[in-house]
Amino acid sequence: MSEVKKVTKFTTLVIILAAIIAWMHDGYSLVLISLLATELKVFFGVNDAAIGLVISLQFVFTVPGAILFGEIGDRFGRKKALIISIAWDAIFSSLTAIVPSDGFLLFAVLRLISGLGVSWGIAFSLISEHFASKRRGAAGGLVHSTFVVGYIAAIIVTLIIGPIGWQWCFLTALFPIPFIILFWFALPESAVWKEYDQGMKEREEKQKFRVKEIFSSKWLKLTILLTLLFWCAEIAYHSLVDLAPVFFEYLFAFQGAANPKSSALIYMLLLMMIAALGLFFFGVLSDYIGRKKAFLIDNLFGIFGGAMFAIFALVIFNNSIILTSAIFITLGFGLHGIFGVWSSELYDTEVRASANSIIFSIARGASFGGFFVGLISDTLNPYTTTAERLANPFISLQALGTGMLLSLVAFIGVFIVLHFVPEPKDKTITALSKTEVLEP
Repeated sequence: MSEVKKVTKFTTLVIILAAIIAWMHDGYSLVLISLLATELKVFFGVNDAAIGLVISLQFVFTVPGAILFGEIGDRFGRKKALIISIAWDAIFSSLTAIVPSDGFLLFAVLRLISGLGVSWGIAFSLISEHFASKRRGAAGGLVHSTFVVGYIAAIIVTLIIGPIGWQWCFLTALFPIPFIILFWFALPESAVWKEYDQGMKEREEKQKFRVKEIFSSKWLKLTILLTLLFWCAEIAYHSLVDLAPVFFEYLFAFQGAANPKSSALIYMLLLMMIAALGLFFFGVLSDYIGRKKAFLIDNLFGIFGGAMFAIFALVIFNNSIILTSAIFITLGFGLHGIFGVWSSELYDTEVRASANSIIFSIARGASFGGFFVGLISDTLNPYTTTAERLANPFISLQALGTGMLLSLVAFIGVFIVLHFVPEPKDKTITALSKTEVLEP
């Protein structure tokens, strides 16, 4: 059976927009806490490890969210699951703005609840079922790059609104609401899923519990391999990005910048622009040379950049090369743009949304990059308060940089696991399972 095609440009535009808003908001709301880490530590009177733990745990809570919304997406349709998950994240993210200074626990709980509204796997299932295989990587890279757009938007909001108060920044997390209204009326359901659902009804088949299914003997090996691969990639990412604004604040303080916080955010803005280009480029590249080869090439950028960082941040200290190594590492994160389309092509329609959501969420939630980096930093740094650490920036960035070496180890882990993950032999996506499609 050939892939199901959508015929109107408007349909394609709305599908892309829905996936973009979902993933962009995910990036926006999740990274606000990283960008406002210094302000949050002062407001609540907590340390790096506490903030790092909340950052990591909000990703952990995407796992039960992935199970819930993945099941909704496979059982009731991609459209309903996507809209509900976006609204959930927007509402609970904004509620963190009302927490008082003695309510760090409440702040943490609200961040964890907001993490349940995961939409990544549903969005990638929707676009993968819409686009033909020769354009799927480009679409996936484009959508994933908008996580960076969300990050950039969060940086801009932090720079402009942050000085007024961190609470106002979190209130802006409600921006998807007008789009949700549009999607309710204009977003089409996946034609591939509709055909699958219709077939299920005609055959009067009972629905399966998808979590159990993707860990069945049919999918177990693939699920484990993809989870390990994505887990290593997520550790590499979060070990650097979660506390990168703090690291660069120390670095620019050491350089004697007039406003280290603003300088750090501006440099993060540059890195995120580079990341967006990398995500799209390697997504496109995967359409031409295959998902696995493009993934490997990009991973080598990460290993090279990580090695540069290790040498010139901790052994032969050099400000310029540290900043340059960050660019190579950022390009090394481009492999994230290949995740969704790769896993979509490997799983059948009946489990695609759940598999995408659960695997990615387990990998991201189990990374704990921010927590372990923060813990190592706190252990090695003799200074405890934010003011003391900024007053002694070299020692602080050395301590934090040591923790960030976890990223290089994870990049090497990606390189090893990657060799065991299969390249999709059949990239067509239909309502039938691949085993049915390949039968004579």
